[in-house]
Amino acid sequence: MLAVLVALALVGAAYQQIGQALDRRALAPPGRMVAVDGAAMHIHCTGAGAPTVVLEAGAFGFAQVWARVQPLLAERVRVCSYDRAGLGWSEDAASHDGIAAVTRLRALLAAAGEPGPYVLVGHSLGGALIRIFASRYPDAVVGLGFVDPSHPDQLERFPPEARAAHERVTKILAVAAKLSHFGLMRLTNPLGRLHVGLPADDYRAACMFNSAARHLSSSAAEFGAWDATMRAVRTNDSLGARPVVVISSSKPMEGMSQEILERGQQLHSEIARLSTRGRHVFVEASHHMSLLTEPEHAQRAAELLGEVIAEAAPSHDRPPP
Repeated sequence: MLAVLVALALVGAAYQQIGQALDRRALAPPGRMVAVDGAAMHIHCTGAGAPTVVLEAGAFGFAQVWARVQPLLAERVRVCSYDRAGLGWSEDAASHDGIAAVTRLRALLAAAGEPGPYVLVGHSLGGALIRIFASRYPDAVVGLGFVDPSHPDQLERFPPEARAAHERVTKILAVAAKLSHFGLMRLTNPLGRLHVGLPADDYRAACMFNSAARHLSSSAAEFGAWDATMRAVRTNDSLGARPVVVISSSKPMEGMSQEILERGQQLHSEIARLSTRGRHVFVEASHHMSLLTEPEHAQRAAELLGEVIAEAAPSHDRPPP
């Protein structure tokens, strides 16, 4: 039996190494690598025009989750997506809490020569991170777009099982990072397939990243830092008069209850009310990931984000009425 297990482990490890090598040979970072505190970070900027839009991915996320949204926004302004430390193409860092993430983002934008002011857009966990950025660098932020965002109090205000589920995910991700060395995450692809609907190369990148130990370990670290991150989010109790849109999905993902969906939507309305110019909008028939992956839903999300960008644009850059 031991010999069989060892043989399976060796076969799995070979399967993982060959698969990763083939993926890396077929794929390349769409953007460029920029040094931040001695670590290379990936940033992908397209388009031209002010204000610059910065796209912040959610948990397990990476720049290419915006592959359907970014080109639409880049038709009128400069748009940057990027990979947080340890995710996607970016090298890892010691800390993965929200303050560390936005501090690195600020340094990355400066090092990449991408000046503000910024319209920040965040999906899921990214929605929490852009609130920290707005709190720490208020003069740099002129508008915000939230795409099915996380709320700092959601684990306390969702049913009790939500906290237990979050803790399970944190542990599972840490275990998955170890199992990934033996090809199990590549074979089963539970996280990669959440990105079905992205363009082919971007979906392949999703599968590659979400079967790689570094990406999974960094994702686990972000989940593990949830409480520290959300304490930082709570310092942002107002978005003033900035234009803000909060985009909610209208149906639950597989495994999500209707109750969780509806409570999340209520929390989204609270985020919209942080600004005197906040709007809360639902995208019909969408779920949490389809807002990025399904062309029709991504198109609608981009339209709503475009309205915020237009409101935040310098007066000389605004199109005529």
